[in-house]
Amino acid sequence: MNLHPAMTPAVVVMSFCLCGATPVPAAQDSGMVRVVTARDGADKPVIITSDTKAYCNRLLNIIDAYGPALPQDVDSLRMQGADMCREGRIRSGIVRLRRALVELKETTHS
Repeated sequence: MNLHPAMTPAVVVMSFCLCGATPVPAAQDSGMVRVVTARDGADKPVIITSDTKAYCNRLLNIIDAYGPALPQDVDSLRMQGADMCREGRIRSGIVRLRRALVELKETTHS
C-alpha cells in the first residue's frame, strides 16, 4: 500500500485514536451507547448519549426535579424543548433542554 507522504501522519494519528475503544451494545431503546476504553490497564465506561425521545424525557425529568418554581427563561426553554421533542425535532429539542438545564444550574449555584 503506497500512501502519499502527507497522509502517513494522519493515518498514524487515526490509528492511535481508535486504539483501545470498543463499542459495547446497550439495551435496545435505551438511547445510549456504551463505549469502553482502556486506560492505565483499567476499563472505564464512557456513556455517549444519542438523540432519542428517551433522552429528551430524561432531561425533562432532571429539570422537573428542581421543582415547579422554575425561572421564566428556564421554563420557556423547557417548554420549547418539550414541544420540539414531541414534534419529532429531537436534536433541536435536546439543545433547548440542555440550555435550560445549564441556566437552571447557574441560577441555583450562584
